[in-house]
Amino acid sequence: MGATDEFLRAIGEAILPDSKQSISDWAQDNRILPPDSPEPGAWRNNRTPYLVGIMDALSPSSKYREVYLKKGHQLGGSALGENFIGHSITSAAGNILAVFATVEDAEKWELSRFEPMRESTKALRKRVLDAGIKGADNTKRRKKFPGGFIQLIGANRPGGLKSSTMRYVLLEEMDEYAGDIGNQGSPEELARKRTSNFGKKARIFGNSTPTIKGASAIDRNYERGDKQHYMVHCPDCRASQYFKWSNMKWPKGQPEKVAYACDCCGALNTESAWKTKGYINAHWLPTAVGEPGVASFHLPSMYAPLGWRAWSVLASEFESAANDPVALKVFVNNELAECWEDLSGQIKGAEIAKRREGYELRSIPVGCLALVMSVDVQGNRLEYKVLGFGRGKRHWVIDYNVIDGDPAKSDVWDRLTAIRERPIENSFGVSMRVQTCAIDSGGHHTHEVYHYARLHRHAGVFAVKGSSQPGKPVIGRPSTQDVNHKGKTIKGGVQLWMVGGDTAKSLLFNYLASDEEAVPEERFIHFPMGLSDEYFEQLTAEVYDSTKKTYRKLAGRSNEVIDLFVYGFAAAFHPLLRLDTMRDADWTQLESLVEPVIGDLFRAPLALSAAATAPESSTEQPTAPVQTSAQTITPAPPVVQHHDDDWLSGTDNWLE
Repeated sequence: MGATDEFLRAIGEAILPDSKQSISDWAQDNRILPPDSPEPGAWRNNRTPYLVGIMDALSPSSKYREVYLKKGHQLGGSALGENFIGHSITSAAGNILAVFATVEDAEKWELSRFEPMRESTKALRKRVLDAGIKGADNTKRRKKFPGGFIQLIGANRPGGLKSSTMRYVLLEEMDEYAGDIGNQGSPEELARKRTSNFGKKARIFGNSTPTIKGASAIDRNYERGDKQHYMVHCPDCRASQYFKWSNMKWPKGQPEKVAYACDCCGALNTESAWKTKGYINAHWLPTAVGEPGVASFHLPSMYAPLGWRAWSVLASEFESAANDPVALKVFVNNELAECWEDLSGQIKGAEIAKRREGYELRSIPVGCLALVMSVDVQGNRLEYKVLGFGRGKRHWVIDYNVIDGDPAKSDVWDRLTAIRERPIENSFGVSMRVQTCAIDSGGHHTHEVYHYARLHRHAGVFAVKGSSQPGKPVIGRPSTQDVNHKGKTIKGGVQLWMVGGDTAKSLLFNYLASDEEAVPEERFIHFPMGLSDEYFEQLTAEVYDSTKKTYRKLAGRSNEVIDLFVYGFAAAFHPLLRLDTMRDADWTQLESLVEPVIGDLFRAPLALSAAATAPESSTEQPTAPVQTSAQTITPAPPVVQHHDDDWLSGTDNWLE
């Protein structure tokens, strides 16, 4: 039978009443995972049993109209969405809207997810014709099939969310959407309205890894639903329970020995035991009375099948992230499938001012191994900061001041050069220089900034501009700004580097919040005595706006100090330095240059810390079977709210 005959047959099938087959049964009977999948071949529900209940909630016979999945990474959630699409095309045909963060994301999904599924699954292949076949009338973002079509759109384009009535809606990675589309409402609200004509026959599936509390779309919709948890059974006492991170136990420094403690009997069992015996008769259990017709599911990475995201890997990642607020945020979002609470609104300038330490401006404390500069350009002045970096993501404010004068005049920039090139001697007698310098070009003196960056490019000076889009990296790829008379870029011309302002501000506020209870030597950001109270008021002049998913400046407050931190992070992450990717061995090599072991010129050798001089305390646990008493196991601590070989390139003359 040819492709045309199969298509005509599919048209005949499309006018039949909707199939009563569940999505999970459809996947088991029809879905073939393509050869490049981690586990190619026929779909097996018993491989990811926790997905079955979610698929059934989306099925035609279900009482639910909307289904939301708040998920961790690598659990099969995206594949579930693909099954939802496949079933909607073949068994209960209707118009489908698939919404992604951007149009580019939509096209990427079509190429990497939909097309491989269509080609490998016969039931889809005979209904959605290849774009190259005559009469197929299919494009990357719109494909026809008997009984309807599927349209792929970006949530950043409001037009696509307002046309055509839809029976089915897929909301993929909802937390990546913009918070509001042209003051017309959130993308999920606009998409939901598209299904109103279908009443109870409509189905909406939203899934995402959560992000910031109060701004998370998936968390907001999870709260609307019945908050279901996947209940497993203790391999020993058979008590029913769902996985919680606080029950993960392992000896300190030995994540490979991780085990899970039963809520009821306290017995410790391995991942294998819980995911074999414990998964027998496992089921989803609602824990709240949600809005009528709304189901919601919480699925952290702890549920991943054996051979996927191992508990030992999670334990190891947690140990690495426990003392790093930035890494911990990633762990909480991606592995625990929980929101991270942004604390920028709770940080007070007067409290941070109390963290000033006993070193002066333009002096370099022990541990500070690299210097960068950031410059904010105002109409009548330049504001600059020198920021120091050391191992363990430690930062020191080394210098901060204002250069008064019109940035259109060269003398202002000459004074900046003199300050930038002036070395600062540390207590080891080593003269340190600024290695990179990021200058804001987004104001009224763009061309002056370009000119200065062009002249001093060899010294690590570069122009930056803040990105208007959230979620961008601290420093992105550069674009060449100089063009010739034909409009072509000039090789070696000045480059503009885009800066992810929200990302950098999140780093800053996470560090400041984490430092609240830390002793001075363990703080992430250190401040000298010479900073004014106004400096710290500026440092707290912005708060996170959960509605717009961005940081907002408080009325009547100046925020140049925050901007200087943002540009300082960009200077440190620039390819000339890449301090964010340096390994311990790199820091050791740099330390041997900056803090040579010949001794400190200004003070007696540092006394060993109490921890170093006291008898070593044992952190080892007695070797015992995993089922031993929980008292001999270190619990997972509660969750509280790289590399290039050329990392020293381009740093000539920064040490004298």
